[in-house]
Amino acid sequence: MQVIYLLPAFDFTPTMLFKLKATFLFLAIAFSANAQIFKTASGSLESIEGIERYNVIFEYAENLEVPKYESEHVFLELYGKKKDKKEVGSGEVFKNLWFSNREKLFEPKFIQEFNFFNLKEKQVTIAKNITDAKYTIVVRTSLIDPGNSNFFFKKDARLEVTIQVYRSDNPNEILYATEMVDVHSRGASKNDYDRIMSAYAELGRGLSKHLSRKT
Repeated sequence: MQVIYLLPAFDFTPTMLFKLKATFLFLAIAFSANAQIFKTASGSLESIEGIERYNVIFEYAENLEVPKYESEHVFLELYGKKKDKKEVGSGEVFKNLWFSNREKLFEPKFIQEFNFFNLKEKQVTIAKNITDAKYTIVVRTSLIDPGNSNFFFKKDARLEVTIQVYRSDNPNEILYATEMVDVHSRGASKNDYDRIMSAYAELGRGLSKHLSRKT
C-alpha cells in the first residue's frame, strides 16, 4: 500500500508576507553593510600575483574624519568632556589611548587576523618592520567612527581605509591600490576601543581572503 504524506498548506496573509519581506530586507542590508568590497583604483591584482609575504605600514590621515564632528580634535575634546562627566579624569585617559591604541591594539589585531587566514595550499602573511620583504602593503585609515553601545542604542564601529602595494625599494610605483573600503566591526561591545579593534580585525580577515583568493 502506498502511503501519501500531505504537507500542511501555508496560507500567508498580506501582513505575514510583509513581515517576511521586511525581515529579508533587513538581513540583506545588514549583510551588505558588513561585507567589505575591494575595488581596484589603480594598478592590478595581476601585478602582485604570487606574492606571499609583505611588510606592512599603517598610516592615519592628518585630517582623519570622525563622523558628526568637525574634526578629530573637536571629537576628542567633546568626547573627553563627556567621559569626564561620568568619571573624573577618564576623558584625558581616553584621548591618550585614542592614539596609543593604534600601535598597541588595532595594528596587532589586524596583523593577527590577516595571518590567521589561509587557503589549502596558500597563505599570504604580513608583519611590521620586515627589512628584507620585497613588497610593502600600506593600510591608510581616513575615517574612524567608534560607534556606540549603551542601554538605549548600539552601533558598530566603522572605518574607511585604502590599501596600496608597492615594491619596497620603489614606493613611488604603486602596483595595486584600492578605492575606499568601508569596514564595520562585528558586535557593538561596550568598550569604544574594543569596537574599533574589532573593525580592524574584520579588515585583516577580509583583506587576507581577498589577496589569497585573487592573487
